[in-house]
Amino acid sequence: GGLRERRPTRTEHASRKQIPKPSPPATMLCTTTLVYAALIPAAIYAFSVVYPYLPVFSYRHVQDLDNTMKKFDAQFVDQKSAKNAAADKRREEYTKTTSTFYNLITDFYEYGWGESFHFAPRYEGEDFHASIRRYEHYVASQLGIQTPWNALPTEYEKMPRVLDVGCGIGGPMRSVAKFFKYRVRVTGINITGEHIVRAKRYNAREGIKNCDFIQGDFNKIPVKDATFDAIYDFEATLHSTDTLTTFKELYRVLKPGGRIVTAQYTLLDNYDEKNEEHVDIIRRVDNTNGCYCAGRKTEITTKALKKAGFKVLSYEDVFSKEAGSDIKFSEVFEGMRGGRFTGTRFGLWCTYAFCYIGESLRILPKGTAEVQNMLMGAAESFKQAGREKILTPGMLYVLEKPM
Repeated sequence: GGLRERRPTRTEHASRKQIPKPSPPATMLCTTTLVYAALIPAAIYAFSVVYPYLPVFSYRHVQDLDNTMKKFDAQFVDQKSAKNAAADKRREEYTKTTSTFYNLITDFYEYGWGESFHFAPRYEGEDFHASIRRYEHYVASQLGIQTPWNALPTEYEKMPRVLDVGCGIGGPMRSVAKFFKYRVRVTGINITGEHIVRAKRYNAREGIKNCDFIQGDFNKIPVKDATFDAIYDFEATLHSTDTLTTFKELYRVLKPGGRIVTAQYTLLDNYDEKNEEHVDIIRRVDNTNGCYCAGRKTEITTKALKKAGFKVLSYEDVFSKEAGSDIKFSEVFEGMRGGRFTGTRFGLWCTYAFCYIGESLRILPKGTAEVQNMLMGAAESFKQAGREKILTPGMLYVLEKPM
């Protein structure tokens, strides 16, 4: 029925197997070697460039980070079914709460926010960090200080004294010192020792010498009455559990005729205490930021300031359109319009993923990812508060102590 194909003999089949495959040309091997030789140093260099911008934290200032975070979560961060943090035992242990909170989050704040831990009103097209400095300089300009131009930067006894309430790691302090050309003496008070350590280090780095520090509670400032010529507060007193007590203490240490400029967190007119969603948003703002916004309506804050003895010269929500702010405070967590990649949803998740992987590889201490998770909750609560227009972190009061 047709011709069949002849099968090869065993000898022919064996000879075929023994035919060696052609080796790659020497030029190809040389090219591959050169590519690898170039890629490896390039990868190492790229990593060295990126590494300083990654959230690699040692947490040397916190003993047993994971356990500290769990205790904070169990004792101070209420679950959804619990009542607001402003009514719980945090009020009795507010100094411990605040110190623990900042020990946990300071590395993240520096990484994602900078050296000034506060919001700032922004114009369209303005850089995030530029807005921070402009806001700090504006506050400095409202302190009513007559700069002693005859005082050299080393003549501290001639300088007006200024109190920085809750000075953090000294970002605003350095900005204010520069604004007055180092001719004021700025004293920072802070409950968190690690903040003061870093503030001193950064001040030394920039050669700033006209600043000093007090580690302590701003409700019990260890100085004589009428010590300071002016006082400023960038959102620090939001950690106060009793604003009237805090305002009275600030009144005590301020000289008659002196001014205080304070940025207060207050609930806006849109806030409805009967709206469960509004209540829950503020509960989460409090719980994830170690603060006490619940019940702090603008009129209540104003009344407390007047009761403490201050004359209210002016107050306004600096984040409102009426005050000239083009970008809402909550937009720093909304997208790139907020000016911070680390504040976007994708940026937050990238940071969390890096922390999770870093923990798994033991590059980062256990508990780092959980701290980032808490801060992601804080960002979400701020976004919701901004969208609902129920909270401002910048009800800016300019006050005076009567003569």
